[in-house]
Amino acid sequence: MLGGNNRTMMHTRHGIRGIAASCAVVTVLGITAVPAAAENTDNEGQADFRPDQWGLASIGATEMWEETEGGGIEVAVVGPSVHEDHPDLRDNLTVDTGHGDNSGNMDLGTGMAGLIAGHGHGMDADGGVLGAAPSAALLALPTGDDVDGAIRAAAADGAQVVVLAETDADLSSATEAAVDAGAVVVGPADGGGDPNVLTVAPTDEDGQLAGNTADASEIDLTAPGDELYTAGPDMSETQVSGAPYAAALTAGGIALLRSAYPQLQPEQVRDAVLEGSQQGPGGVPALSLTDAQAQAAGVAQDIPVIDEDLADEADQGSQIPVWVWFAAVGAVLLFGILALVMWVRRSTRDPYGVEAERREENEEIAAARAAEEQPARRQKGGRRRKPRKG
Repeated sequence: MLGGNNRTMMHTRHGIRGIAASCAVVTVLGITAVPAAAENTDNEGQADFRPDQWGLASIGATEMWEETEGGGIEVAVVGPSVHEDHPDLRDNLTVDTGHGDNSGNMDLGTGMAGLIAGHGHGMDADGGVLGAAPSAALLALPTGDDVDGAIRAAAADGAQVVVLAETDADLSSATEAAVDAGAVVVGPADGGGDPNVLTVAPTDEDGQLAGNTADASEIDLTAPGDELYTAGPDMSETQVSGAPYAAALTAGGIALLRSAYPQLQPEQVRDAVLEGSQQGPGGVPALSLTDAQAQAAGVAQDIPVIDEDLADEADQGSQIPVWVWFAAVGAVLLFGILALVMWVRRSTRDPYGVEAERREENEEIAAARAAEEQPARRQKGGRRRKPRKG
């Protein structure tokens, strides 16, 4: 079903083609540069990372694409800057700089955004990477110190999923407001302990916890978060590892669920994800969209997409009293009768034209009589004779 992107433009990937296979692997903040020669390439020589995006298949995102690709859902990325011109993100992404400049290190935010809604270089191109929900809309809110305000702004904008790059600060008031507004809030398991946030720890391709993670008691869910291909700096793709990326992939998966079952509330979606999880490392649940979808479908079947109670209230509120209907019908009938009478009177008056003919004759006679009674005009130049005297 998925052709790579729902965009018609094709963008050429820069910065990866000339990297030699033997170059050194440089890791900064969990981001690793990827040698192009080690990857598959399309007909134009662009690197195609999709066959190696093991995280998407692991959580079952590719199976859900047969039903939805996340269309109609907005996912907000709060905190890091994001490369808004990246070809794998372009057109899906909106950047709100009301809470901070989009000029910081873009590696983290761009990588997270790519895992959520990367759409490749174009519908007909094989290059680039895909996110879990490639048709979802992205809202990036880079922040300085106003993370709280950015979360609230994302909720006010209508984001159905909000993903945080960090959860170690006390943001419970803002995250609670976001949940109340209808958003599922996701973040890395880094010891924050916010009950409103679905905390995610990263696992590797073998399903084991990867890197330094929080205590099991602080982890709600695990998801792929090790050596994931995603959108990177310099218009390229890269490999990333860490809890924020696991949280981003989870956010993309939740966007698919919210797109498929829009009638579910945030807590119902969260319950479906947790109850539909697989057994993960150390007994911690592991994200499984296939099972979460089954859970969500079971709950959604009893919940109409349209609230029938609200619809009934709207119908009742718009009802018109019976007497108004009778008055309106009576007025229409009366108007119709009057119009019919006038038409009949006009159509039956002097059908043979007798009155009109008499009127015309009378006018002619009157004109003739007026001409006879008019005195003859005295000719010009005549002299009036004086009467003779006696």
